[in-house]
Amino acid sequence: MIDVNELTIGYDGHAVQSKLTFEIPQGELVAILGGSGCGKTTLLRTLVGLLPVISGSMRVAGSNNPADLVGQPPFGVMFQMGALFSSMTLEQNVSLPLEVWTDLDKDTISEIARAKLALVGLDGQGGLSPAEISGGMNKRAAIARAMALDPPLLFLDEPSAGLDPSTSAGLDELIISLREGLGTTIVLVTHELESILHLNARCLMLDAEAGTLIADGFPGELRGDSTHPAVHAFFRREMKVKT
Repeated sequence: MIDVNELTIGYDGHAVQSKLTFEIPQGELVAILGGSGCGKTTLLRTLVGLLPVISGSMRVAGSNNPADLVGQPPFGVMFQMGALFSSMTLEQNVSLPLEVWTDLDKDTISEIARAKLALVGLDGQGGLSPAEISGGMNKRAAIARAMALDPPLLFLDEPSAGLDPSTSAGLDELIISLREGLGTTIVLVTHELESILHLNARCLMLDAEAGTLIADGFPGELRGDSTHPAVHAFFRREMKVKT
């Protein structure tokens, strides 16, 4: 599904992360994590074609350059703040990708949009605006919009950011259900280890000082087996929070 080889990413030719190499097979749940400013969102934006590759290569959902894709995209994206249009209802927001990329009639589009909202726990809420619902519900609606075209690959940027622990846990359960129920490949950016442990996602850990990938494994492995001090420090922070 995703194949990255010796990839260097950044802005305006300035490298943020270098020599990234990893594969993500179909159906896997993967978390890109690391400290603030390490390049997590930069990597996500590069994978979806919003930032150019500085060097190296990548293949995402069959495309060597997602920026050059023509027609319906093979992936959905939920941006960090949800990015719902405030002037539209939830149903209209979810309908938008269907209106842009398909020739379906209005009634069919509305039916699909309502079904996607129901899938994320917002059944009957389609007539509300983003301003009328909570932050957690906004994130759910944004995921529904990202899933509107039934993409095999889903990118989520900081889905738990700004949410209370209970709401965050509910969103984690939604992500698990999408992966298990639909077989969707999910790549999420996060620094919330509570969510990572709940999801038991494979972790790709970036480090700002090293400027590259410093760990690749599941939480249980990385907490006890990694020899990199930054990995130990990252997981010890979570352990201190729990005590």
